[in-house]
Amino acid sequence: MADALQIEHLSKTFAGQVALDDVSLEVAPGEVHALVGQNGSGKSTLIKILAGYHQPDPGPARAWISGTPLTLGDGAAAAAAGVRFVHQDLGLVGMLNAVENIALTAGYRTSFGGRIRWQHEAASTRAALAALGIGDLDIKAPVASLPPSQRTTIAVARALVGWEQGASLLILDEPTATLPGDDVRRLFEVVHRLKDRGVSILYVSHHLDEVFELADRVTVLRDGVRAATHPVSDLNHDALVELIVGHRIESATSTEAVVGGRPLLTVRGLRGATVHGLDLDVYPGEVVGLAGITGSGREHVLGLIAGQTPRDDGDVMLDGTAIANYRPRQAMGAGIAFVPAERALRGTFAAMNVRENLTVTDVARHVKGFRLSRKAELEETHQWISRLSVKTASTESPIGSLSGGNQQKVMFGKALRLSPKLLLLDEPAQGIDVGAKDQIHTLIERAAADGVATIVASTDTDELVRLCHRVVVLVSGRAVTTLTGSEISAERIEHTQLQTTGRGA
Repeated sequence: MADALQIEHLSKTFAGQVALDDVSLEVAPGEVHALVGQNGSGKSTLIKILAGYHQPDPGPARAWISGTPLTLGDGAAAAAAGVRFVHQDLGLVGMLNAVENIALTAGYRTSFGGRIRWQHEAASTRAALAALGIGDLDIKAPVASLPPSQRTTIAVARALVGWEQGASLLILDEPTATLPGDDVRRLFEVVHRLKDRGVSILYVSHHLDEVFELADRVTVLRDGVRAATHPVSDLNHDALVELIVGHRIESATSTEAVVGGRPLLTVRGLRGATVHGLDLDVYPGEVVGLAGITGSGREHVLGLIAGQTPRDDGDVMLDGTAIANYRPRQAMGAGIAFVPAERALRGTFAAMNVRENLTVTDVARHVKGFRLSRKAELEETHQWISRLSVKTASTESPIGSLSGGNQQKVMFGKALRLSPKLLLLDEPAQGIDVGAKDQIHTLIERAAADGVATIVASTDTDELVRLCHRVVVLVSGRAVTTLTGSEISAERIEHTQLQTTGRGA
């Protein structure tokens, strides 16, 4: 039986930079095949060539879908061959509902008079979602109002329309990148259902736990080259990490902070958004973690402290200075640096280059005689690129041309160049690969060693275990538990946040 996907000798070069170098890949019928690698390894380029967004380099590249030749770089040919995609951004129209979004691909069924058969469309949408194990979704609500897991499920259902009539391969590109923990589990159930139906899946992810739970085989790309393909059963976590980065990464956990004197940050009675009364102290050099499921308040605390989100009540003091409500510029001036979770929406300026994104937090330092000194700005940019090991062709490269991990490093540089007293980090390693994640964590540890007080809000419990001296677990907008020292473990954090909401064992 022919492979669901077979690619041979695929190469792609961008402005002299090799993104893919003679890559071959095979996805067997009915298997979940994981594709992993660091940011910049070539995963996204390969997917975009299959989707027709990029053209491969001239040469011997060839591909087949279920034994039928496929013209690489031709999106229409891929669709005709039965390749279906669920991209990271999902490609849904937020103001339309599930029925309308699915019909944009499948087409509307009409009566003889040309009128849309809405009841039939609704029934068809419910059936498509039921096949994925989803029966409680409001199909008439705008998809922008739905939880992330339901939006992802709609995108999967849309991709599977007409599957029995000739679709051959489903490509899931970072489907859990922005999903909270509970929603990730629901998506896993969907993938298991598809696997049981014999659907062939190419699963792209940075999250290695997903690889071990879902995949039959895994292919590793490193620097544009296929480094390895193995059955997942032949690997463990450390072995896969070593294949991805090319060397072993030693595991590390933070030691207990030496806390003394008075706290640098004092928060009392903080209220706003989903936070309903929070007291918190953070000392110089201390890393405090915030854990909690979506809706617990975890996702809003940092914005309230940084002045990005208006407070309903409460006091925030930094080193003796009161931080005004909803005044981000004043908070920055007092020594607060905030790195938000939504990198594309809130962390970078898409229309600007690397230099501009890095120095935008304080352009005035390079102004001399009422003129911006481009030389001084470039010198500082080069220093940060070197210090943070940012991989970029140039300081003038568009920020969007960098991999996610390198964009994240630029965001850190933008914050650290302010010499902050307090560093607020919301999901600091979200959507980046294991190598970049280790580098980001090292930057956080160095900042703490230099005396910077740090708060990390994260849904990644392993991240909290590595970085934090204390972990505060939030439920329903309030701190319910504080873990310290040996109490901090992934199991304890997850158990605490679920037990207190009635979902634990």
